[in-house]
Amino acid sequence: MTEHSCDVVVVGAGLSGLTAARLLHEQDISVAVVEASGRVGGRALTLENAETGVASDQGASLCVPAQTTLWQLLKDVGMEVWQLAPAQSVYVTEDGVWRFTPTSLPTWNPLVRLDHYNVFSTMDKLANQIPPEEPWEASSAQEWDSSTMEDFFNRTVWFKSVRRIADAFVRVLACAEPEDVSMLWFLWLVRQTGGGRWATLVNPAAAGAGQFRVRGGMQHLCKVMAEQLGDKVTLNCPINKVESMEDGVLVTGSTDSWKAKAVVLAVPPPCYSKMSLSPPLPESVHHITMGHVYRCTLYYRNNFWGNRDESVVLHADYPGCLFVNGFDDTVPGNKYPAFTGTIAGRKVTEATQMTREQRKDAFCRCLAKAFSSEEALQPLDYVEKNWNEEEFIGGGFWAYYPPAVLTSNNILGRCRYDPAGRVFLAGTESATQGYGLLEGAVWAGKRAAQQVRSTQYL
Repeated sequence: MTEHSCDVVVVGAGLSGLTAARLLHEQDISVAVVEASGRVGGRALTLENAETGVASDQGASLCVPAQTTLWQLLKDVGMEVWQLAPAQSVYVTEDGVWRFTPTSLPTWNPLVRLDHYNVFSTMDKLANQIPPEEPWEASSAQEWDSSTMEDFFNRTVWFKSVRRIADAFVRVLACAEPEDVSMLWFLWLVRQTGGGRWATLVNPAAAGAGQFRVRGGMQHLCKVMAEQLGDKVTLNCPINKVESMEDGVLVTGSTDSWKAKAVVLAVPPPCYSKMSLSPPLPESVHHITMGHVYRCTLYYRNNFWGNRDESVVLHADYPGCLFVNGFDDTVPGNKYPAFTGTIAGRKVTEATQMTREQRKDAFCRCLAKAFSSEEALQPLDYVEKNWNEEEFIGGGFWAYYPPAVLTSNNILGRCRYDPAGRVFLAGTESATQGYGLLEGAVWAGKRAAQQVRSTQYL
């Protein structure tokens, strides 16, 4: 066991942990970043294939200027970004294929349109009643936290077609089923991510909102940040124990240990249970659950789904289809165009029982149906990522709150305003701004660094 000493140990080399370490390092505070896996980036993962000359983000990838904390970090680190082309939506159901713009619905029925507007505008209205910093203080917090989104939809939605869209909205945003997530948590999440129409089939703001991606992939940002920290980053060292003592904290890993004045935990909530923490975190924090998600990418010789001036977002909802959504993933500099799809919620269980080749064929058939193209059945390459197989992450793309957890012990309040002794929490799930997003990861890392700097321990 190799022993080290420093001012602050940051556990986790994802974007949140690296942000905290970077800010502390800039203040001449000695840091050590310890990562359990063999790579940096956490839920930002860019797969590169030198043989085919392509790279694909299999995790977090999008950024927008409105995400000011993330956007500033990209500028500070010197990342180049590129803008996505405006997207047309394609909606595939058992009744056919619908193409439409961000300001129209794939139906002529005025009652269905009214139902759609009612459910998502109601979500926005209720979400705006939730204090973003303290969601447990909402006037209806206890009632909403005892209900699920399934309960809410049962009371609110009239038409089956709208119910399918509403259920898909939860699966896309939470990577979980409506019956599994707290209504309070989901409405709070909706408020942080831009409103109930943000990720729906109809999003008027999307027509003019620019979306960007990092050149070289989002993981490239984390790699550059890690390179700037140099030998302060240690990989392949799972942390087993974090013990607070009178004069500091002892962080013990599989191969090394660190004596420090404070520790920042920048890992997904399920990873807390992999460590012996003293003092312990509130018991209810262990009920926070990671979502279930596959990310799959197909490469083709030609782009048969769109053109250079317009990209495509796919929504799929018909019997036997694994994929809840997908998008044109053609990246400047890649040799071949690509299309990426997402399997989320309970369909992940079905997908894990299939072989890799069967999942690939299912995706090809989905694209063939959506774009009436036989070329969809003949991809050049296929890559996939099952985030639930990541030992030190446990799922994706972020964690969700089951009922009766968010209002229990004010978990988020305790981690933000009252850290557990010398232990401070980062990670996107600890954010009260941009929860679950890259913005939340950076925001939480920045907050944790500020907390550490302001303590009496340094």
